[in-house]
Amino acid sequence: LNADRLARIALTEVRRTPLLARCTQESFGGALMTCAQLGLEPGMTGEAYLLPFRNNKKNVYEVQLIVGYQGMAKLFWQSPLARSLDAQAVYEHDDFDYAYGLEPKLVHKPSLADRGEAIAYYAVASMTNGGAAFVVMSRADIEKIRIRSRAKDDGPWKTDYDAMAKKTCVRQLFKLLPKSAELAQALVQDESVRTDMSDLIEAEPSY
Repeated sequence: LNADRLARIALTEVRRTPLLARCTQESFGGALMTCAQLGLEPGMTGEAYLLPFRNNKKNVYEVQLIVGYQGMAKLFWQSPLARSLDAQAVYEHDDFDYAYGLEPKLVHKPSLADRGEAIAYYAVASMTNGGAAFVVMSRADIEKIRIRSRAKDDGPWKTDYDAMAKKTCVRQLFKLLPKSAELAQALVQDESVRTDMSDLIEAEPSY
């Protein structure tokens, strides 16, 4: 993302969320710089979100960067080893079965009728070297992670719950897979506040 594009994005985000204008320049600039370095565009794309929150210890508002599901997927596809990636919600009337262990399996056949309420989420990925992995999380598992987030009652957790739940599964899945430097950085910076203007510590790619 170049400077002009970043400036337009910043202005758009402030217009959409006026409280961002009251946040510290360091945290706002840090969030934008991180987006630029990762190549993620905050806003309606779902790649990243800029959320204002009050830091009571410092008595200021700061910007928290949240990497979205689309952003995680975008960074995954930058790896030359990436072959496939999918994340889905499982509903109570779906035909769903899975098992971990020496012979892992995952079977999901969505119901064509009323699917009921979402009861679980999963993410599955395969690599060009033949490796594959999946992660299944119950609704309760997702909730445990959501309530630890500063943005648990606002932002994408409120407006795009399913996308954030899928992103949570993808984030857990990426712990099992080779990661590019950009994806490793995104996992570190996700849901954090960056107030320094120095370069991110560049993680060594594992492929």
